[in-house]
Amino acid sequence: MHMLAVAWEERSVQLASSLAVSIDGSFLTGYNLLTGIDRSFNQLYGLAMTAPQYQIIRAELEARIVSGEFAPGDKVPTEAALQSEYQVSRSVAQRVLNDLANAGLVIRRKRLGTHVADGARQINLMRSVDPRIGDANLPGRMDVVDGVVIPAGRAAVALPGLDDSEPVIQLTRVRRDLADDAPTVVEIAAIPFALTPGLLDESLEDVSVRAYLAAQGVEIARSRMYFDPVLLDEENATRLQLTAGIPVLRRRRLMWQSNGQIAESAAYYLKPGAMEFYIEYSDENQPDPS
Repeated sequence: MHMLAVAWEERSVQLASSLAVSIDGSFLTGYNLLTGIDRSFNQLYGLAMTAPQYQIIRAELEARIVSGEFAPGDKVPTEAALQSEYQVSRSVAQRVLNDLANAGLVIRRKRLGTHVADGARQINLMRSVDPRIGDANLPGRMDVVDGVVIPAGRAAVALPGLDDSEPVIQLTRVRRDLADDAPTVVEIAAIPFALTPGLLDESLEDVSVRAYLAAQGVEIARSRMYFDPVLLDEENATRLQLTAGIPVLRRRRLMWQSNGQIAESAAYYLKPGAMEFYIEYSDENQPDPS
């Protein structure tokens, strides 16, 4: 298992660093502007076009943990239960639970079973950038600030390649902690209106943009993520109940269609200390038990 952990504290703003992760078919590249390292993770890890079964099962369990369905201390399905539910071998079920334990999401104890770890707020960023293994499923409930149709040039996020006069749907939402209802993330997403003309008719508290695009037959061929340390502006500071001007981490995601046109541009302003992110790659040169 190869793991790159991305941890952030306020002092990291002083480094003026940015991290970009991109997936395009079978070619995956990570570029860290702080160190100037550019690597082809496809060459390093041989990432397959289809996610192995254990990764898909793990992603589903991970989503249930970070969403709060499985709370800290709750027992998660046993190896036998996973074998029965997903019709997989014991080695696949065992790898799923071991991977969750290695990520710090669960604790495995002999004869006591596998339980959700305390403070399991780690988010696998690969689930935000890789359309094969589902959404990131950040924990908490969503409040809608507004959903509007505006020219692309007036959007709060940049939409590369799209004319400024083209209409886009801009969706602004605030994610809140399930425990104390405190705001944790401000999400601003812009999608070309032509791709999703009915989006504003949906339940915007629950809709996942990427899943909605897939339901409309929009194929995502490339996705890229950036991390920018920024000073919080007045508007988003109010939404996060913080003081304007403090340093925060902004996560940006761009998704493109197979024809090269932009499908979505989104920015996420993250409240310091609300959650921990990591990026994980499995070594596909190892035998796949699935």
